[in-house]
Amino acid sequence: MNPGPDERPAATDRGSVPSPRSAHQDESGPRHASERRSGARHTHGQRLPALVALVLIGVLCAAGLGYLALRFTGLVRVFFTEAALAVFLGLVTLALGFWVLRRIRPVRDPDLGASLAAVAWGLTAATAGGVITNAGLGSAWARGLGMPFSEVWGAALTAPLNEEVLKLAGIVLVAVAFPAAVRGPVDGFAIGSLVGLGFEVTENFVYSMNAIVQAGGTGGLTPVVQTTVARLVLTGLGSHWAMSAVAGTAVGLLAAVAWRPGTRRAVAAALLVVLAMALHWLLDSPLFAGIGGAVFKVAVVFVTTMAVYFTVRHVYRRRVRGALASEGGALGMRRSAAVALANRHGRVRELHHVADPERPAVERRQEQMLAIAEDRAVRRAP
Repeated sequence: MNPGPDERPAATDRGSVPSPRSAHQDESGPRHASERRSGARHTHGQRLPALVALVLIGVLCAAGLGYLALRFTGLVRVFFTEAALAVFLGLVTLALGFWVLRRIRPVRDPDLGASLAAVAWGLTAATAGGVITNAGLGSAWARGLGMPFSEVWGAALTAPLNEEVLKLAGIVLVAVAFPAAVRGPVDGFAIGSLVGLGFEVTENFVYSMNAIVQAGGTGGLTPVVQTTVARLVLTGLGSHWAMSAVAGTAVGLLAAVAWRPGTRRAVAAALLVVLAMALHWLLDSPLFAGIGGAVFKVAVVFVTTMAVYFTVRHVYRRRVRGALASEGGALGMRRSAAVALANRHGRVRELHHVADPERPAVERRQEQMLAIAEDRAVRRAP
């Protein structure tokens, strides 16, 4: 039975169906004309930089893929079965990591296009650049500091400088290419973690191929399995995804203010980048040797990364919930029903209280409310 013209649908109390007037307002975009005009100018000003960044991502990823193919095609031909296993394990790691790391963004998953671009950069451009610069810096340390010292400390001196910078460059390019997808620290954290995931997957392949050669080509599949297990099980929680997520948070801080930060925000972003490099240095350093030491270092990296994550997550969720409560109140919704939309399970739970024919409209309404709430949460960024 349909409600009368002066009656509010019962489902609206649960954040389900808006009144015709409120639905029309939300579908038209921002509520105020000034917001629409500023948003239009902002979008227009971002088009050219976004296009340039997207082209750079495509070109550099293609160049990186080509370099890696030339570098490892010979080994793959000789050790095809071992290489096939390494690729398979990498794809499994990539699929699982992609799902998990996209889910860590609170409220909603990050933009799919930005996520794929981030992974592609880590898989190809950043890793290829790392392979090239690792050799150059390794030679520099050997000449300048001596072979004994560089053999012990070379990795700790090299990786934080070149690998973190290469991954950071990709995060910045993705943020510029997809400005609507990276608008704050939580977005930067998620995109950064995906760049690191791609880097880790290709690096696992490179290490596996190196292990095959070091075993004299007689170890069969064992070097591949041992390398993958060690890098995923022993150091996986504190690997590239974590360090890049910290650096990505810095990018999100700058993107939140249209790349025009004040002194305080610029210093905070710089400190986060330095922190990512320091974590990488610790992980690759010869300090705390042995399995126990490796576990300790991984724990330090993981705990530090989670401290950054939960800090930005708490702030973001609080702002989104406040915006949802305000938006829901304007529509006559109960506060608990409106705030529940900030959680994936909460949205599903609210849908269960709605009749099947109404669910498509309810889902659209939820998306509208979330878009408004997340926009307000970003605009409130200090």
